[in-house]
Amino acid sequence: MAKVHTLHLGNFRKTGMIAAAAFFLLSAVACSSPGAERTASDEILVSPQWVADFSGDITIIDAARSLEDYRAGHIPGAVQAGRSLVWAEVDGIPGMLPDPEQVARNFRDIGVSNDTPVLIYDAGHGLWASRVFWALEYLGHGNVHVLDGGLAAWQEAGLELSTQAVLPETGDFTADVQSELIADREYISSRLDDENLVVIDTRSADEYSGSDVRAEKGGHIPGSVHLEWTANQSSEGGFLDSESLKNLYETALSSEEVEAVTLCQTGVRGAHSYLALRVAGYQNVRLYDGSWADWGNHPDTAVES
Repeated sequence: MAKVHTLHLGNFRKTGMIAAAAFFLLSAVACSSPGAERTASDEILVSPQWVADFSGDITIIDAARSLEDYRAGHIPGAVQAGRSLVWAEVDGIPGMLPDPEQVARNFRDIGVSNDTPVLIYDAGHGLWASRVFWALEYLGHGNVHVLDGGLAAWQEAGLELSTQAVLPETGDFTADVQSELIADREYISSRLDDENLVVIDTRSADEYSGSDVRAEKGGHIPGSVHLEWTANQSSEGGFLDSESLKNLYETALSSEEVEAVTLCQTGVRGAHSYLALRVAGYQNVRLYDGSWADWGNHPDTAVES
């Protein structure tokens, strides 16, 4: 199995698999400064074997699994990161991204650096890996990847787990906020009649219809399209391939000029669809971070049911 270096969190060093090394070099050249360029759509999702064969420095984040589960077994070299890394109550709204500088410090504390690629995985559904992926893109990291199928796929591939906790050295990550990747209530309210903005509601059908009420108001944003996050998943539990995802979203997003905003209840399911849209090749995508916890609890927002 790969050797874990003590100077970098989650570093794999193996001989062979030249393709993986070339992939890293090309990505690093393209994304050498924070926010300069985002990870190419066909390089976001990676397989367990890609991770195992990777040659080079990489930061691996075990996202949102409990410390108990992490100690029971994780990908060698991975550092455990709880939900609070990218999810907190802000101004009374649950599930928001904390202040960007605070989040950048959080990422530095777990070893993230600007010039080192990052790999994220969760238990397998991709929800929390997607949330961390979006947060890193929003803060300007240009070389971020997600293990498709998460730890479940890693185990299914017969790859080894480690029970050794990783204590990373502090990284040097600094935030370069990409404001075009986030939406708020005011942004959506001002564009409700704009045909070039499509709000994609990733919650369940009952939440969308208003029969499952999780805020002061039930229902959905007027004109929003319902496409539950589970539609992004393959029968194996990972994401659909890029072509299938394009087919899934092409009706709602009829042209490249159309901007997509994803939402859910607290910005986690919405992040899953943000990632799915990125894999499908869409670049003009935002996440409504406050989501229904914000919209559904504000007295002045319009609601349909």
